[in-house]
Amino acid sequence: MKIFLTGKNGQLGSRLELDLKKSHDVIAMDRETLDLRDVELIKDKTLQVKPDLIINAAAYNYVDLAEKEKDLARQINSLAPRVLSDSAKVLDIPIIHISTDYIFDGSKKGSYEEDDEASPLSVYGKTKWEGEELVRQNPKHFILRTSWIFSTYGHNFLKTIIKLAQEKTSLNVINDQWGSPTSVKTLSEAIQAIIHKLQEQKHIDIYGTYHVASDNETNWYLYASKILDVLESFKVQLKLKKNNIYPIASSQYPQDAKRPKNSRMNTTKFKNTFMVEFPSWENEVKDTVVQLIKDLNK
Repeated sequence: MKIFLTGKNGQLGSRLELDLKKSHDVIAMDRETLDLRDVELIKDKTLQVKPDLIINAAAYNYVDLAEKEKDLARQINSLAPRVLSDSAKVLDIPIIHISTDYIFDGSKKGSYEEDDEASPLSVYGKTKWEGEELVRQNPKHFILRTSWIFSTYGHNFLKTIIKLAQEKTSLNVINDQWGSPTSVKTLSEAIQAIIHKLQEQKHIDIYGTYHVASDNETNWYLYASKILDVLESFKVQLKLKKNNIYPIASSQYPQDAKRPKNSRMNTTKFKNTFMVEFPSWENEVKDTVVQLIKDLNK
């Protein structure tokens, strides 16, 4: 299968290119080769490549900065997905588009399901929701909402905590926002399951919106504590001790963009459709920290 992939240098794109090119012809685009602000360039590139599948792993995900850079966030998160989806429609091919838990306001008591009402609190969340709605104009779409992505690539909470643990003796971390940290490995495997299903059963209607997140839930404070547990178990030299991580409320850590306090998502629909199970976030965090330690010791 020929796959047109955006966001080549992002956390997910980096992993996807490595995983997918083992079995597929992957044409991966970064900011240099595909400026997502350039509508005509997006059209030209996709129609020139004539892929069998488009995967949009690119996003403007600077959540706080988006409050100031509204136009840029909308160009990348809303308008670019629309053009990619339109191109997929012209080519009569599917598109896989990555979205976010931040399309919800976090007021629900339980975990969010795919058909729950969107009510984003931030510019980032609003532009991602707009992107979803525009992608849905192509009937052959998969919209994958995920949460709290981490990996050995790029910038993320897990890597930030490791860095701070080597520099600081105490740390305040928010404890009233709940969700599921999700590794790019889990996301990549979910996307591969979609591709396998498309190749195996092309005429079954499996298009739509799905939630993809690791099993179990946590908050940022407990997440940070788990990272410290793993580091300490491997005797990594740190300035920060676990008992010097202090839980605080969101109100004590002012940010430009509001975050949902509940980002828990029900993943049953994806599991049942594609016959997969997701690992626990704890195991994925451990595996990722171990890999980062190995990389440091090379």
